[in-house]
Amino acid sequence: MKRTLFILSVAALAFVGCNKENGKDQVKPLDATLEFKDATLELVYGEPVTVEATAVTEATIEKVVLKAVKKSGETYEAVGEDQAYEPKGLEIAAEFFADSQEMTDVELTLISGKQQKSFYLPATVTGEPKGTAWINDAVVLYADNKVAHNVNDNVTYPVENTGAGSDTKSFFSMHGVKVGDKVEHILSLNELLQVDGQNASMCWVNCLEKTDAQPKEDGSMTYIGSQRGYMFSSCLAKSLGGGTTGRQCDIANYSGHQIKDENIDYDFSFVVVNGSWIGEKFDENKFKLVDRIWLSAGESAETNLEQIKTFWALKKIQEELDNSKLGVEENPTSLGGKTYLRRWTNAGQTAGSAPTEGFRAGDYIIIRSERKEEVSGEAEPVSKYYYGIVQVLQMPDDSGLFTMKSAKGEWMVMDIESAYELFMKPSYFAVKTQCEILK
Repeated sequence: MKRTLFILSVAALAFVGCNKENGKDQVKPLDATLEFKDATLELVYGEPVTVEATAVTEATIEKVVLKAVKKSGETYEAVGEDQAYEPKGLEIAAEFFADSQEMTDVELTLISGKQQKSFYLPATVTGEPKGTAWINDAVVLYADNKVAHNVNDNVTYPVENTGAGSDTKSFFSMHGVKVGDKVEHILSLNELLQVDGQNASMCWVNCLEKTDAQPKEDGSMTYIGSQRGYMFSSCLAKSLGGGTTGRQCDIANYSGHQIKDENIDYDFSFVVVNGSWIGEKFDENKFKLVDRIWLSAGESAETNLEQIKTFWALKKIQEELDNSKLGVEENPTSLGGKTYLRRWTNAGQTAGSAPTEGFRAGDYIIIRSERKEEVSGEAEPVSKYYYGIVQVLQMPDDSGLFTMKSAKGEWMVMDIESAYELFMKPSYFAVKTQCEILK
């Protein structure tokens, strides 16, 4: 009896072994046929198309995987990434993004348990990559202290065009900046100075004092009167160097290097989309639209396919909120935009009205960049627009800083001494954005 059981056990192991290769379950052929709706596909690179087909099989199709492949003789080589689809029944209507310019066919694989079978649909691809994308759900920015240089501290730096520089991560680049061998989007002043401000988009600032003035004889500083606290500022000289921004130190010349308007992301702007906390000004439809776009843009843009999908999802901002830029003439939408965005407006002691809150955690900020491209047949460069979304996650609590009596009214404004505490504290954001292809 024991000998019989032993023989049966060995036979069972042998049977299992026949269905495994190197310890892994082998894929078995699926008994199925497939009829595509179209005999061939005409695709545009980076854009989606619906692949429709009908499967005939007794098996339950659990998953469909589509992939760009290149035919060579009788074999197919993968040239794109897997694109999974969960069917309902045997009728297939799967979204497929053309993620390869080399592809000759779309491979569609039906999967049922450990069984599968692939089918091939001829395809042609036209068009070029439209851009890339960048996603980061853990962006940390710091409002930098005043950067000492010859103009604001000629005792420490007596030589013209010299200064301390700064490694504080307070700048953002929508399209990215090449730092060494990597493309960076969160940057310091020192990193931007290496490229004279190339592609700099915006800066996270704590507005408090002028940073191009020497201390007064009594050692006191020149404070900004009407504005105070956190803000986003574009990297234009007139924005960073504005009298109510106070980052003149960032656009100073440091040993022959400088953030210059001719190099930065010049036509960059932002629009805030507030949550329901804003009250009567809350635009529920707009907020929900931006929220849907945010979610549809995915969680990662590491691979080529992920970048394509993110870029395509963010395209909805232009189509829905800024379609005047697409040439729509009847009832066009226009996003608008500013070159600065304040956490609080009129938080300084000389402001003519009480402080108002501009944005808080949970709000979205739409960012837009206009780039000029030379197009064959066009006399003038053509504008191309890139869009992104910033989600405000968390900022240092500034609610207890309004302890100074206004010079212009009965309201309270941000206390100068306490406002210093906002420097060099981390603020957290998440970003999903389209990017221009760096040359």
